[in-house]
Amino acid sequence: MNPVQLAADSSDGMIWSFGSMGFILACALLVIWPTIAVWRAKTSMSRESDYKSIAEKAVLTQQDMERELVEVRLQLNDMGDRVKSVERVLKDVE
Repeated sequence: MNPVQLAADSSDGMIWSFGSMGFILACALLVIWPTIAVWRAKTSMSRESDYKSIAEKAVLTQQDMERELVEVRLQLNDMGDRVKSVERVLKDVE
């Protein structure tokens, strides 16, 4: 074999090896990229469902507090009425 043909064979081998590495890299990217996108979407959905459950708990807690505040207001009104009646009785006694 002459040296020119060996150099041509060597460059053809390099082209094939770089080409095959590029092809393998492209295939790996085509598999890895969507997998990462799916993983990100799942984690995002998980976070959103966690936030949703926290928000639902907050709403329920707020509704419970509103009910308790209504009860406290009613009790305060009742106590105010009782105090007024005690004041009337004390004025009558004097």
